[in-house]
Amino acid sequence: MSVHPSCFQSVQGGIHHATAFPFDRLRKLSKWHKNTPISRIDHNGARYRRSYAIWNVGQSPSPLSASGFSSAESFKCKEPAYSIFERLLDEQSQLGIVLTATEIAEATGGQVIKAGPPGSICTDTRNIKPGQWFLALTGPRFDGHQFLQSALAKSCAGVVGNRVCENWPRGFVKVEENTLTALHKLGSSARKKFKGPVVGITGSTGKTTTRAMIALVLESLGHIHQTSGNQNNHIGVPLTLISMPMHSKACVLELGMNHSGEIQELARISEPCVRVVLNVGPAHMENFTSLEEIGRAKGEIFLEARSGDICILNADDPLVMALHLPDGVQRVLFGSKLGCDVRLIAAKSIQGGHAIQVTLEHCSSANVELEKDNLQHKKSVTESRDSEGVECCQQSNSRVVFEIPSPGQHLGMNACAAAAVAVSLGVSLTQVGKALSKFSPVNMRLSMETFENGITIINDTYNANPMSMVAALDILHSVECKGRKVALLGDMFELGISGKKAHADILKICQEIGIQLLGVAGLHFMEAVNVVDMASSELCTLSALNSESLALQIRKKLNKGDVVLVKGSRGMQMEIVVKAIKEI
Repeated sequence: MSVHPSCFQSVQGGIHHATAFPFDRLRKLSKWHKNTPISRIDHNGARYRRSYAIWNVGQSPSPLSASGFSSAESFKCKEPAYSIFERLLDEQSQLGIVLTATEIAEATGGQVIKAGPPGSICTDTRNIKPGQWFLALTGPRFDGHQFLQSALAKSCAGVVGNRVCENWPRGFVKVEENTLTALHKLGSSARKKFKGPVVGITGSTGKTTTRAMIALVLESLGHIHQTSGNQNNHIGVPLTLISMPMHSKACVLELGMNHSGEIQELARISEPCVRVVLNVGPAHMENFTSLEEIGRAKGEIFLEARSGDICILNADDPLVMALHLPDGVQRVLFGSKLGCDVRLIAAKSIQGGHAIQVTLEHCSSANVELEKDNLQHKKSVTESRDSEGVECCQQSNSRVVFEIPSPGQHLGMNACAAAAVAVSLGVSLTQVGKALSKFSPVNMRLSMETFENGITIINDTYNANPMSMVAALDILHSVECKGRKVALLGDMFELGISGKKAHADILKICQEIGIQLLGVAGLHFMEAVNVVDMASSELCTLSALNSESLALQIRKKLNKGDVVLVKGSRGMQMEIVVKAIKEI
């Protein structure tokens, strides 16, 4: 089927309307609409049909000139109109949710000053693609309006912002308020349009790894959109939502925070239907006075949960179990305790510490009540012991044993949390095991690699807090090694008054587990070295003010066969040390 140019008929004001559209061909070529009712396809197709033809014949340049045409007139001399629609629909839907100018204005409370074609939204002109709308974010140290010409040069569809330059040739949706607020509203609008499950995860440690595991175990549902990099804050969460491809079947979001009120705001934007709290630990202590305060801040994810939402809690963490849940939600427990809906039976290191074997159990009818830290059974549940002497529920309907090709027994609990999400959304425990057996660490998060120089690096340089530092040292302790075990540690930030003790405690652990060479970078660890009696052990210690200085010192100290853990807070940039070791 082809669309003849006569299908485009001029009306008063120069507006052009396509009176025919090949939905059958669109259905075949566009991926996002699989299993989508024809009514939705017709609606979106009509929305595109109307909006792509609203600029006048002869207008130049067109908002989509780089995408194949410069005006409605050019439809006649280039490719058939339906091909243009199909191509643009597919391209834009891969970049995120596609909105018309009117929809952008409605979502943000703005005003369409100049119309433009439908498109997805981008906030970074370095990455913007032709046909996307540029949202000019503003903040204390940046103003996106300074990059309008860059957006124009890359054939943006238009701008969402407070102002544009004189004679601006593309679309313009004007918002009066801060454009960060507009981003939040667009993120919320994108969430409301998405009909699949949204999973929100928070916790003091393990968010990124668990998020990656959840995305992996849900892949049987189709394309899973997830948080990228460190996009877990008031900018990153709405950006993740608006960049969700239209063919996504589920969305998995990290919700981070460093002060109270932040998780509630992110949960309000993202409206997760599955809400997960992994743990509560001493992270961001400079903004809190106690672990209980941190727990309440993490618990904000549950405050506005709606009836029917799934709230998943770590039964092994008393601060998590102390959190209040609204009426009507479905509570799901994970952990090692008897009575958890998904239970971690075992997690043991194998292959010389380079992998772990995990045993999980799903109890379909746990029927237990948790009071404080003890599980008390109702009469309908009886206890039994398996061949290994492990207590289990008679109602257990499945158990799976699998191997994760990555170091760290703590991954067992991350896997348990991911399994709790998966089974709550209808994925079998067997599928969970198969999926997690393919798991690989997220970049700079406990990834292990041996280089040509014979040195093995455990790269955990993305971030650090006391909980994750202990977990990383435990991995170093468990890994088999032909040479020496070396820990190169950078300062842990945002610990407040607890920082001195936390850094000293980490040094004491290094002494206890038999590390043979320790290098520290940063003022906090340098101060701790002076406090802790390092001379009482055989531990050789290097101190440096920053990662660059430590990198210079360590190059002369390492040998073939050494296993080296490198870890520190993001601001320490400990990846500089990793790079230096690779070049030895």
